[in-house]
Amino acid sequence: MQGRNRKNLFPLAFQSVHENAIRLGRHGMNRLTIVIPTRNRWDKLHKTLTSCINNVKVNVTVVCDGDEETFNRLMDIKAHNLQIMYVPENKGAVFCRNLACKNVQDGMLYATDDIEFMPGAIDAAMATFNHMFPDDDGVVGFVQSPHSFHPSGVALMGHGFLDRYEGRKPFCPDYFHFAAQEVYELAGKLGRFVQCPEACVIHRHPCFNPDQMDQTHKDARRLKKQDDETRRQRKAQGLIWGDQS
Repeated sequence: MQGRNRKNLFPLAFQSVHENAIRLGRHGMNRLTIVIPTRNRWDKLHKTLTSCINNVKVNVTVVCDGDEETFNRLMDIKAHNLQIMYVPENKGAVFCRNLACKNVQDGMLYATDDIEFMPGAIDAAMATFNHMFPDDDGVVGFVQSPHSFHPSGVALMGHGFLDRYEGRKPFCPDYFHFAAQEVYELAGKLGRFVQCPEACVIHRHPCFNPDQMDQTHKDARRLKKQDDETRRQRKAQGLIWGDQS
C-alpha cells in the first residue's frame, strides 16, 4: 500500500518513461548485479536479500566486511545467483563495492544491507535505464522511502558508465563509507543521471526508526565525520572521482 501511494505523488510524464520502455521492447541492460556490502546485520541483510534474490534478471554479490559469521550463514543459502565474498578486516563499504565491481558483466546496482526493494522496483529501474541510456552509459537513482535520502544512495549504473572509472572502481577510495555523492556529481555533470520514481526501496534508517540503531550504524556515524572532511577537501579542489575533463 505504501508503495502504491508514493507512486501517485510523481508526475505522469516521468511514470511514462517506464511504460514506454516496456512498450517499445528495448533490450539494453538484460541483467544486473546487485552489490551489497554487509557487516554484522544478518536480520536486515536477510530482508534485503528476500526482496531481490528471486528476480530472474538479478545476480547478487554480498561482500562480508570483516564479518565471518554472516559469511558462514550465507554459505548455507542455496541460490544459483548469489555470490559471496569475504574481506577478513573491516575495510568499509567503499572498498567492498569497488572489489565486487571488478567482476560485474552487465549493469551494477549498488545497495545497502538495511533496505528492502519494493515489488517491481528493480524492473522499473532497468526499464528506465534502457529507455534513457540505450548506450548503457548512465545512472538511475532509486527513491528511498519513507523519507528522502540522497538520490544516488541506491542506484543502478550501466557498464558503459562503470567503464569510465580506472580499474572499474566507481567509488573514490579516499572515503570509507559515504562516496556515492561523487557518482551523482559526475553523472549530473555529464547529463547521465535520472531518478526513477517507480524504483522505490524502504530504508530502515535509525534517523527515522530509532529502534533500528545498531553498532554498524554507530560506526558509520563516527566515520561520516571523516568522510565529510574528505568531501570538503575534495570539493575545495574541484575534484570529482572519475572526471577526466
